[in-house]
Amino acid sequence: MIIRSKYEILDRIGIGGMGIVYRARHLTFNEICAIKIVNETIAGDANFLQRFQTEAVVTRKLRHPNAVRVDDFDYTEDGRPFIVMELVVGKNIGEALRDGAFPVPRAVRIATQAARALGVAHKLGVVHRDIKPANIILATDEQGQETAKVLDFGIAKLREAAGDAQPGMTMTGMVVGTPLYMSPEQFMGKKAAGEVDGRTDIYSLGVVLYQMVTAQLPFDGDTPYSLMMQHMQGTVRPPHELAPDLHIPESLSQVILKAIDKSRDQRFQTAEELIAGLDQISADHISAEQAPTDRVITRPIADFSTPPSTPASQVAPLQITNPATRAAEKNAAPITVPQIAKTQPLSQLSQAAPVTTPSPLPATNPTPLQASPTTPPVAVVPSSISDASTKAATAPPSDPVVANSTSQHVLVQPRKSSVTQLVALIVLVLAAVLVGGVGYLKYQTLERLRIESAVNEKLSTAPSPTLRQAALRVSVSDAREVILDGKVPSKSDFDSAGDLAASVPGVTHVTNRAEYPPPVTGTVPATIPVDAAAQSSDSLINDGSKFMDDGNYAEAIAAFSKAATADPNNMRAKELIDQATQAQKTEERLLKNRH
Repeated sequence: MIIRSKYEILDRIGIGGMGIVYRARHLTFNEICAIKIVNETIAGDANFLQRFQTEAVVTRKLRHPNAVRVDDFDYTEDGRPFIVMELVVGKNIGEALRDGAFPVPRAVRIATQAARALGVAHKLGVVHRDIKPANIILATDEQGQETAKVLDFGIAKLREAAGDAQPGMTMTGMVVGTPLYMSPEQFMGKKAAGEVDGRTDIYSLGVVLYQMVTAQLPFDGDTPYSLMMQHMQGTVRPPHELAPDLHIPESLSQVILKAIDKSRDQRFQTAEELIAGLDQISADHISAEQAPTDRVITRPIADFSTPPSTPASQVAPLQITNPATRAAEKNAAPITVPQIAKTQPLSQLSQAAPVTTPSPLPATNPTPLQASPTTPPVAVVPSSISDASTKAATAPPSDPVVANSTSQHVLVQPRKSSVTQLVALIVLVLAAVLVGGVGYLKYQTLERLRIESAVNEKLSTAPSPTLRQAALRVSVSDAREVILDGKVPSKSDFDSAGDLAASVPGVTHVTNRAEYPPPVTGTVPATIPVDAAAQSSDSLINDGSKFMDDGNYAEAIAAFSKAATADPNNMRAKELIDQATQAQKTEERLLKNRH
C-alpha cells in the first residue's frame, strides 16, 4: 500500500492509544521509517487534530541523538493525519530488565542520556509526561555503543507560554501517564500550564533509574488508588539498603531520592542539575576503580588518658621500639600510682593520692610507658567522673516519693490536654476524610479508564476479524457498567463483543447497544449437510481474512464468495466480500494516481 505517493507500507509494528504504527519505506530515498496513523475514531475531532499537528511541528524541532527524530507530518488520502518518525531497533528498558538489574555504570549512563534528551525538550516547552521503561529504547550507534532513545514525545503536553498552542486545545480531564511512574502532581490532576512541568519528567526518570539499579519499583500497589497513595504519601527505601548485594553507592541513592522527592521544589529543578549529579556519580565510580590498593595509611592512635583540652595534633603516634630501647627503659624512673581497692567507692577516688609521673622524655626519642609486672591493676578515672562522683556523694538524699529512674519519671508525669490539642485532632480527622474522598474519586476515574482500555484491547484482539474491524464505542459508568455502541456485521460478533467486555475484571454489567443486520431466512441446500457447510464456510472466511491481511484482495473475494455460496445464511461472508471489493478498488485508485 502506498501513502501520498511516497511511503510504501511494509508491515504493522504495533497499535497505540492514538493509532497504528507501521514500518514503511520512503520510495524516493529508499529509507526505512516508522509511520503513526491516527485512528478513524479520533481523526474527526478538530480540536484533537489541531493539538496533534501543533505537537508534531514542535516535536520536529527536537533534534537530539537521544530522542527519536520526527521527519514528516501529512494526511492520508482519506483525511487521517500521520507522523513519519525515525525507526529505532532495539530492546526497551523493560525488556532488558528481564535479565536482572543493570550494573551501576550502565544505569547511570542510560539515565544521563535520557535526561539530555529531556533537557532539550523542556527548553522547547515540551513535557513528555509518560517517561517509563517502555518509552526508552536501547539501540546501538554506528560505533557499536549502546545508546538510549526516548520515544513518544508525540503525546507530550505543551505549555502554553512556550509554544504556539492556543488556550482550549488541551483535552479537559485527560490523564496522560502510567501510574507506576507518574509524579504526585500528575495524580493531583493540576492544569498542565501551571502545575505540570519538566520536573514531572525528572520524577518519572528517577523511578526508572531506581528500577534499573534494583530491578524493583520504589512503589507498588494492587490497584491504581493504592499506587496513587504510595506516590503521594509513601516512603521510599534507599536503593543501597534495598539491595546491598548489588553494591549501589550511597551517593547514587541520594541522587535518586532527590529526583523522586514528593515535593517538586525539593527535586532537581532542571534536567541539567540531574545530569550534573549523575556525572559526579560516574566520576566517583571511575576514581574508585583507578585508586591504588598498595598504599598503607597511618593514623595516630590517641591516648585516652590525655585530657580533652589537648589538641589531637599533639597526641604521640604509636611507637615500635627495638630490644635495645626496651633495655634502656628498665632504667627509667618508675611510675608511682596509688593502690586502690576494687571495692573502693567511686566517690572516694577524688580523694586518692595524686599520681606522680616522671619528667617528660625528649620528643625525638619517645619511650612508651610500661607498668611493672608486680603493680596491681589500677582503675583510671577521668577528672570529670571524679567531680561528678564528689557531687553525688555530697548531694542530699533523694525524696522517696520521686521516681528513681528517668524512664519512670517520664511515665508518672501527668498528661495535659488542652483545647488546642482537641482542635488540632479535629482538623486532622477532617483532613483525613477530605483526602480519602478525593482519593476515592481519583480511584473511580482511574478504574473507569482501566476498564475502558482493557475492553478496547479485548475488542482489538478479538478472534473474529470482522469484530476487530468493527468501530465499537466503549464507555464506562461510575458503577463500572460497560456500554457498547456501534455496528457489528453479525449476531455472533454482537454476542462475542458482550462476552469479551464482561470478561474484563471489575466490570459489573454490560449493556450491548450495538446494531447488527437481521438474519436472512432461507434453507440450506439438501445436498450439503448443515454442519459441513458451516465448517467449510468458517474455513473459507479464515482463508479470505489471511488474503486480506496480505493485500491479495482478488483471492480474498474468491474465498468469501465460496463461503457465501456454501452457507447462504452467513452474513459475515457477504460483508467481507464488500470490504474486500472496496479495498481492491482503493488500491487500484492509489496505484493509478501514482502513475
